[in-house]
Amino acid sequence: MNKIVFQDTEGQPLTNSVLVAEKFDRRHDNVYQAIGKLLITCPEKLGHLFIESSYIDIQGKDRPMYIMNRDGFTLLAMGFTGKKALQFKLDYIEAFNKMEKAIKEVPILPSPIDVTVLKQLVETTQVMAAQINQMQSELLTIPTLQNPLISTSEQRISPRQCKYYTVKQLAKALNSDARQLNAFLEYKRVQEYDNMKQRWVLDSSLVGRELTYTVVYEPVDPDEEPREYMVWSPKGRDYIWELLLNEKRRSQENAKRR
Repeated sequence: MNKIVFQDTEGQPLTNSVLVAEKFDRRHDNVYQAIGKLLITCPEKLGHLFIESSYIDIQGKDRPMYIMNRDGFTLLAMGFTGKKALQFKLDYIEAFNKMEKAIKEVPILPSPIDVTVLKQLVETTQVMAAQINQMQSELLTIPTLQNPLISTSEQRISPRQCKYYTVKQLAKALNSDARQLNAFLEYKRVQEYDNMKQRWVLDSSLVGRELTYTVVYEPVDPDEEPREYMVWSPKGRDYIWELLLNEKRRSQENAKRR
C-alpha cells in the first residue's frame, strides 16, 4: 500500500494506471481504455486530471500509461464496484492522505529547466568531443582512490518496487528527447555507455550516492539472462535538474560578458 501513491516534482500526490490495475486486480489495458473513454467524454475538463506517460514492462519495452491526481483517481474509481473494490478505494484514500501530509513537511522540489538550454548544451558537446576523448584517455592511466564509506554498486530493484524515472520520462518533462539528455549527461561525465553491458552506466565517481537504481527484469524463459537497465532515483532526478540549472546560470553569465 505504501507504493500506490507517489509525488511529482511539484510535490503533488499522484498514482498511475499500472498501480491502479494491480491494486484492483484488473487488466491494465482495460483500466487504460477506461481512462481514455473518460477523456473523450469531456477532454476540456478532465485533461488536467490524467497525464499520458509510459513505463518499462517486464520485457523491457516502453508501454503507455496514465498518471493521475487524487481527483482523477476518484473519478476513475467510481466505476469500480463491489465490497473488495470499496476496501481498495479506502486504501487509496488513506495513501493519498498520508502522502499529502508528508509533502507538507518537506520543501518543494526544483522545477525542470527550459529545453532550449539543454539543446544548446548538447550542441557544445560536438565541438568539445575530441578534447573530452583525450581527457578520458589520460584519466584511465590515473589510479582511482575509493572512499571506504561509499558503496561500489547501485541498488538493484525489480520493476515497480519503488519510484524511479527513465531518461525518456525525464526528457519528456523537458519537452526534449532521451537522445539529447543522454548526450548531455555523457558530456558532463555523469554517465557513460558500457559496450559490454549494452546500456548506460553511472560514472564511477558518482556511484554510491543513491542517484540511480539498476532495474532487473527476470526473463520468462529460464534459459535467458536477466535484463538490466539504469534508471534514476528521485534524488538522481533532482541532481540532474540542479545540474541543468547550474549550466543555465553559467550560460547566462557568459552571455552577459559578451
